[in-house]
Amino acid sequence: MKVLVLAATGCMASGLIKALKDDPEYQLFAFTRDPESDAAKSLKEAGVTIIKGDYGDKEVIEMTFSQGFDAVFFTIYPDRTGGTTDIEQAKNVVDAAVRHGVKQLLYGSSARIGTQENFDRVHAKLPKDSFWHNYWQHKWAIEDVVRCSGLAYTIIKPPIFVQNLVRDGYVERIYPDLPTKHILKDAMGPDSPAWWADGSDVGKFAAAAIRQPERFKNKEFPFGAEILTVRQIVEKLRKASGKDIKLYEWPADEWEASKTDPFLSTRHAIAETGPDPDGGKPKEFPEIELTSIDEWLENNKAGTWLA
Repeated sequence: MKVLVLAATGCMASGLIKALKDDPEYQLFAFTRDPESDAAKSLKEAGVTIIKGDYGDKEVIEMTFSQGFDAVFFTIYPDRTGGTTDIEQAKNVVDAAVRHGVKQLLYGSSARIGTQENFDRVHAKLPKDSFWHNYWQHKWAIEDVVRCSGLAYTIIKPPIFVQNLVRDGYVERIYPDLPTKHILKDAMGPDSPAWWADGSDVGKFAAAAIRQPERFKNKEFPFGAEILTVRQIVEKLRKASGKDIKLYEWPADEWEASKTDPFLSTRHAIAETGPDPDGGKPKEFPEIELTSIDEWLENNKAGTWLA
């Protein structure tokens, strides 16, 4: 069985590749922009076939899919410029999958926060120029592209990634003071709860779906490993690193300004809605073991600011 994994060096896809790479039943193909990256080289050493390409190159997408695949996993990070290139790229992927007879399409999306009613109310208040106002809208649009494809699909919706706190490419963009000053600056407030998970656990569900396609056919679901407050996250970082991690103390004027900031306003939204009551371990798939936050931090601190 041939499986194509797009965004193959990202944290979602890594769990899928890890779950299937040693099973001789599956031929894995990794689509990545940089075959010379350390992550891509590791995949090649593990026996994964590397395909160089970018979501924006429609010709390469077409050539890739013409090789014929049984299952395709993809996720696309929303356009940060305010455009819709992410949605167009998703359409290119899905259209190619349909044209070339892909049997199963798997999409790594994003979980809603709070109840649907609370989410709709709070989302409407986010600044219209906010990246995060568009983030969920674009995720939903791509979900609709997948649903309307006519292919058997599975949509997996993870919450906040623990990787955001540690990994290069994540932490310096979201929590820039954390690796250098050991200060966690989060506009959610210290005692606001939210779902957290290991992003690569998306791949566990995707692998299970590939192994049991009928069971996961046309299913979509959120998941989360733990509900944690920002204060609890700080304690876990202290435990894992042995460093004196501190919460940022917001001056009153800066706190007010953060409510309309394009990024920080979303943290206020998460705090206001609370955790999604439908999060946690999906009851339909109880055998999928989710990674605890402590476990992930302990197993992945080598070579990071935690060490």
